[in-house]
Amino acid sequence: MKTEFYVEFDSKQIILQDVEDRAKTVWKEDGNKMKDLKSLQLYYKPQEQKVYYVFNGDSKGDFFGV
Repeated sequence: MKTEFYVEFDSKQIILQDVEDRAKTVWKEDGNKMKDLKSLQLYYKPQEQKVYYVFNGDSKGDFFGV
């Protein structure tokens, strides 16, 4: 079974998988290896259209929604 999770707010829509993929790209662009990513927390603030992330419980950052 394939599940897709969407968030809609103020006529905008994001797909959870797209957000997760973008966060993983940020992880790799920072010179990290996927095998070293043990946990990923994502927070979406629709009023800012921003995604905040926490890698492995300590590395934090953000990017604009996808």
